[in-house]
Amino acid sequence: MRPGDKVPSVCTCMKCGVPLEFGDHSRCKNLVEVVACPEHREEERLRMEEFERRAAEFGLDERWSRMKALPDGPEKHALAQEIAKWLSGDGDRRRP
Repeated sequence: MRPGDKVPSVCTCMKCGVPLEFGDHSRCKNLVEVVACPEHREEERLRMEEFERRAAEFGLDERWSRMKALPDGPEKHALAQEIAKWLSGDGDRRRP
């Protein structure tokens, strides 16, 4: 399930946007979207909602935008570390 979606979607090639079941994706650099199976869709939906809530509390979108706009330097590096720490630690509880 994609962030923000309430229903599962078709597996899609992240490079060209075409459903994986159609076309040759050998030139698409193996970027594959994995969608939860029917048995785990509700669990994944709940995890995504929890992640989105935590991301909003942390201000992930705002911090990410600010980081991308900064020139290379110590401030950008510090903000990138802060985001990475949040994603790999307590903030991202999608992982078991």
